[in-house]
Amino acid sequence: MTPDIIIIDNFFEDNESLEKFKDKLEDFPPEGRWYDMDRPETYTGFIIRMASKYYNMDRVVGYEAWIHNNTRPIADYEGGWHFDKDEYRYNVNKVLRFPICSCVFYLEVQNLEGGKLVVEDVEILPKTNRLVIFGPAKRHYVEEFTGLRHSININPWTRKLEEYA
Repeated sequence: MTPDIIIIDNFFEDNESLEKFKDKLEDFPPEGRWYDMDRPETYTGFIIRMASKYYNMDRVVGYEAWIHNNTRPIADYEGGWHFDKDEYRYNVNKVLRFPICSCVFYLEVQNLEGGKLVVEDVEILPKTNRLVIFGPAKRHYVEEFTGLRHSININPWTRKLEEYA
């Protein structure tokens, strides 16, 4: 049975890899970028491989990755709640399609007040080099915050999303 929420601290064991990932921050636009599984981005590819220890990725064709650089996700529901979903399909005809899982990697967190990730009824404190993985169709939000909070968000899919085609 897959756990609801997986939290892995010190995901990158060496500081050099973490710093190189930070240097690539501008490569991840807030609107998202698609990566095919046969050509994953180096660091997000590591995250996908870790997620595959908990979720079956056999049918995954690729993943979307985007950054929240001191921003909060756009809320679909009252209070900031939302689901990670196929945004294009939802906006066109309100069909809910979910990724295999959702991955949130905290690239850098400093002087943070607030900003917890709340997945259903679990509060998760952002921490530099922390990876959070949770299952599909989990309602979640990010608390308002001050301070520095940079996260990379990754959703693996079994089909290429239309907005990236």
